[in-house]
Amino acid sequence: MVGETNHKPAMSVPLRPILKLKVDELFLRWLSEDHTQENLRENLRLVSRGESVNSNNNAGFQYHSQSGSPASPLLRIGSPSTPPCSPPPPTATSSPRSPRRKSSSLSRLSNSLSKSQAAKFFRNQRQANSTAQKIHVPQFYFPMGRPVPSEEAEQVIQRLSQLFNALPEGKAYKHQMDKVAMACKCPKYWKMPLYAAAEGDSVGYVTSQMFLTMWKSLTRDCHDDAARFFRLIAKRGCNYIEPDDFYSFMQDVVDTHPGLTFLIDAPEFHSRYVHTVIARIFYCVNRSWNSKITLPELRKSNLLSVIALLEEEDDINQILDYFSYEHFYVIYCKFWELDGDHDLYIDRKDLSKHNDHAISSRMIERIFSPGAVLSPDSVREGRLSYTEFVTFLISEEDKKTPMSIEYWFRCMDMDGDGYLSMYELEYFYEEQINKMESLGIETLPFQDCLCQLFDLVKPQRLDRISLHDLKECKLAYIFFDTLFNLEKYLEHEQRDPFASNRDPESEEPDPSDWERYAAEEYELLVAEEGAQEAQQDANQPDDVDYPDDFEPEDEEVLSFDIKKKLELSEPPQRNKWVGDDLNDTEFTSSIGL
Repeated sequence: MVGETNHKPAMSVPLRPILKLKVDELFLRWLSEDHTQENLRENLRLVSRGESVNSNNNAGFQYHSQSGSPASPLLRIGSPSTPPCSPPPPTATSSPRSPRRKSSSLSRLSNSLSKSQAAKFFRNQRQANSTAQKIHVPQFYFPMGRPVPSEEAEQVIQRLSQLFNALPEGKAYKHQMDKVAMACKCPKYWKMPLYAAAEGDSVGYVTSQMFLTMWKSLTRDCHDDAARFFRLIAKRGCNYIEPDDFYSFMQDVVDTHPGLTFLIDAPEFHSRYVHTVIARIFYCVNRSWNSKITLPELRKSNLLSVIALLEEEDDINQILDYFSYEHFYVIYCKFWELDGDHDLYIDRKDLSKHNDHAISSRMIERIFSPGAVLSPDSVREGRLSYTEFVTFLISEEDKKTPMSIEYWFRCMDMDGDGYLSMYELEYFYEEQINKMESLGIETLPFQDCLCQLFDLVKPQRLDRISLHDLKECKLAYIFFDTLFNLEKYLEHEQRDPFASNRDPESEEPDPSDWERYAAEEYELLVAEEGAQEAQQDANQPDDVDYPDDFEPEDEEVLSFDIKKKLELSEPPQRNKWVGDDLNDTEFTSSIGL
């Protein structure tokens, strides 16, 4: 009896959990079916839009096995095409109401979902979006400039048509393009880019149809001066400006600007001046250091305003940004001093002689290191080109500009991690200590110097210095001179702190360090030329005056002196650029270089 009593519960108790597990398993398998997932997603989309779910669609939910047939009659909901597993009872005839009763649970679920908080949220969201779409937000970003009124564009086209009709045969040649540029309300020195864009170089002139076709296409896409100049200068289909894109523009400036008329008889000097100006443009405008000026970089620079100033200022030396001939003269003479073999390249040994070995040898080595400031070709050949020397000299003489700070930061960042570590600072300061000891100057230990540098820069982190720290401190020039330019470092140490205070009543801005350096060096070069000329005149015997034939001799001497003065005042240069295999001309000995 005891055994029978214990046996009956053992047979009935395990049935319930096994049945529940089987039902759960079948439910999960049904839920994972593609047809089920598709219907659920459709219902979810309806609920998210706040619409009611059609319960008739739920009647099609049924589980299919991998063979395509229903796996269990328990999961079928109103499927007349599927035969039942057992004959239905006589009273259980099919009726139109049976599918609805079978899907009543899903219908109740759909109705509850449509009335849930999620449905209300999506419905409110949809109403808010529909209201927001009715609000008109005006365009506030114009990558190619803000469009000009159509009336203004029509006026320009009318002026151009009148101008070309007034020209002989309706053709505009190169020397007449300044009038065309003025009719377009463009600066005068845009004339060569306009001429080239209208394909005037191919036929030697520009007709009304040629120019108006180009101008309409240009103004349709480009709406301000920056976008139009960029499109005119850059190669067709290119989204950046390269150095050679400025050649024709700069040559026109040399040929037509009143302040450069003395170069007409000296075409061999044109190329040096042109490439110096282009190097300065890329140094100031191209902030990505890839020799490719983009439209945002051009828009942020002052290049277009300086080009417009060329039309107003006849003295080219008064335009200190980019175009000053005196600045070019100083740069080229400094390069000529270092270029011993006059092949227009200088190596490490030549560059170390700059300013009487002012730059430390470790910094010279870093300049020629890969990934610093030179092109891969210059690094591979171990020599620095003239255009790269332009960048070096301006950065060396004016360490207050963002460009020069980036230049020297790239040189000092030896591991390229974007920070100057204590090791890198100590590496450059060690040579400074050795120089001071050899000169008998009292040295400052690195730990003390490091404290001074950190007080000077005030970096955000106490273990490294970032480029942002140097640009924000406004004293980066002292920081750099301390680490690799001993001569300037000693000047900073001995300078009166009150000597450079600016007069608050003065309205004129102080000249930059580069402008001050170029002016001083130009005066020295002119003084050296004058001394050399005086020495040469003193060594020549006195001329005998013959009144009868004075005039012819005076004309010959005058003509000779003009040519000689031009030769003495200008450094020589080739018609082609750096890298040509031509032999350079002899540099005049009259300036003592």
